[in-house]
Amino acid sequence: MPSTKQKFSIGYFILAFLGLFLIQTLFFAPQSENLSYRDFKTLLRAGKVADLSLGERTITGRLMTDGLEGLFPPAKLKAFRQGGQGESRFVTVQLDDPSLIPDLEAAGVQFQGRIESHWLGTLLSWIVPALVFVAIWGLFMRRMGTASGLMSIGKSKAKVYVE
Repeated sequence: MPSTKQKFSIGYFILAFLGLFLIQTLFFAPQSENLSYRDFKTLLRAGKVADLSLGERTITGRLMTDGLEGLFPPAKLKAFRQGGQGESRFVTVQLDDPSLIPDLEAAGVQFQGRIESHWLGTLLSWIVPALVFVAIWGLFMRRMGTASGLMSIGKSKAKVYVE
């Protein structure tokens, strides 16, 4: 009689976890508009930047969306106001600009530095290749079986027949 018990699979757990992570990232994370550095500097000079967070590679912040009519074309304004009226989030690439900090201080913008953590990428760069090698080794060992493979080198398959 077949068993009606369901076996727990770690693969189903990982798949469900990744699915929930993607749903949270796509639908519930604050959406940021990508800006060019030139557009960012234009907004900074116009006094539309509320606050900033300076990372190693990116600059993120909030900008005031009211009064942008003369600065950008209507299509870009629509993208800014998509999140609602008042404020919008943006992200831009950090360039090596020595005048950035004086410009931020002159505009009166609150800014702070941010240390970006790279531990997950570093950990995955060590663990994933090791797991791939272990999986390939396990696949080869399973295919070889117990009677064949590396352990059977040197064993004679000759049979002795008695008269």
